Amino acid sequence: MNKMKAKPKIIAYIICAMIVLTVTSCIDGFKDDSMWSPSVTNATMNSPVADEIKVKFNADNSEQTIEWPLVKGAGGYQVSVYNIDNPDSPVLIGEENQVVDGISVKREAKEDSRYKVVIKTLGNERYNNKDAATATAKEYDNLLSVTAVIPSGTNLTEYFTTNPVPVSATELCYELEPGGSYTMSGNVSIGQTSVTFRGSKLEHAKLKMTDGSFVNGGAGLKLKFIDIDYADFVGAATNSLILMDANFDATAAAASSNGTSYLVVPTTKPVAIQSCKITGLKYYLFYDNGKKYAIGSLMIKDCIIGQNSSTFNQATLRFQSGMVKDMSFINSTFYNEIVPNSSNRICQISSGNVSSVKPVSESWTGGSITITNCTFWQFPKGAQSFNSNGAMGTVNDKIIIRNNIIIDSGEYASAAGGNGFIKRFRRGNTTATFTGGGNTFWYNGAVPQGEISGTSADTSGDYILTNPQLTYQGNGVFTMAGPDQISRGTGDPRWLPGSTIWH
Repeated sequence: MNKMKAKPKIIAYIICAMIVLTVTSCIDGFKDDSMWSPSVTNATMNSPVADEIKVKFNADNSEQTIEWPLVKGAGGYQVSVYNIDNPDSPVLIGEENQVVDGISVKREAKEDSRYKVVIKTLGNERYNNKDAATATAKEYDNLLSVTAVIPSGTNLTEYFTTNPVPVSATELCYELEPGGSYTMSGNVSIGQTSVTFRGSKLEHAKLKMTDGSFVNGGAGLKLKFIDIDYADFVGAATNSLILMDANFDATAAAASSNGTSYLVVPTTKPVAIQSCKITGLKYYLFYDNGKKYAIGSLMIKDCIIGQNSSTFNQATLRFQSGMVKDMSFINSTFYNEIVPNSSNRICQISSGNVSSVKPVSESWTGGSITITNCTFWQFPKGAQSFNSNGAMGTVNDKIIIRNNIIIDSGEYASAAGGNGFIKRFRRGNTTATFTGGGNTFWYNGAVPQGEISGTSADTSGDYILTNPQLTYQGNGVFTMAGPDQISRGTGDPRWLPGSTIWH
């Protein structure tokens, strides 16, 4: 009897459970429909608002990511990105009118450039939504914000005497007018504030040097898009384009290093010469002034560096007491109008090695020298390319010399094992990691065997053994006709036939 009474209850429980499951299933289905069904139908779309389009550049400015907010009801977006350094002649980057099923795209980028992105929201036939009537265009750049624009015709020494570089924790930028003319008759000091002096990428500013240096007290310093003429320079041989301050701040050095007392300029604050043309240089390009500065990154990129001296008997880049962690020459030309002094080395580091510098905030266990796609022409002829008393010769150091054209530069390594351009940079041993390949060595009209034969020569086994047919035209301009070099695109790319790179 009891069992018979229990059955209806059990049945009732089962029915209730089924109802609950059915209702829950319906609710979940409703949620799914709500999630995927648009709240906008039968409408004409609007393109994203310009202020809501965001652009991010990666650390080395080689890539940009463009993002925009979701437009409800859209069926995608039509996107084009342009370089507008020359606004009258935009250069397309990537695919034009790319249809994007998402809310971001990635494109290549270059530092110090101006861009424009054009985004148009597309309709969605499924929901009877139509394309936006117009696209949204947004202009942007990755340029450092301008602190001040210095008028053409200004003597920079007088300007910064009146308007000294202020103490600043953030990098400052002084802009020179496009195609403007400037002079410098004495020092311009930046103290310990990181500063960029920037001309125009399309119309370099012109700077005539008669005396003085850009004096750096231990900060990042960049010179960009400036043509610097030393033809009338009358200053002393201790002058340098970039000169570290003789008034060494020992307090800052003690606070910035552990153990050996160096004033450290971190790798995040490079000392750089970029897209500059320097002609008639008589003395130093960089000199540490005999003080213990440790430069994290020293870079020469996309430059023409021209000397005109047979008497200067020091290294063009000289670390008399200081140190450099990473030094790089990229896509540049180095030459001397005349045969230089036999002691006019490219670079000299006189004491210690990178591991002897122990910054509190950084770990400097090894250094590097990188020379890629550069052209050297009697720079220096007969002098050591590199001279070091320990630097760049440890197991933690790296020497990368690739795809260069090296003509009458360094010592004449006529026979296997002789001291030459490569052997000096390798310090005559194989301790540091070496990467070569693609280099042309040409000296006195032939291949100097010492550059490609010997344990500390270019041991890559990959060299170009033909005449590059490089001809100097004057004023820092060269032409090149060597078919092997042209086919592999070696040396400074501006001398390849058809190149439109400034010179």
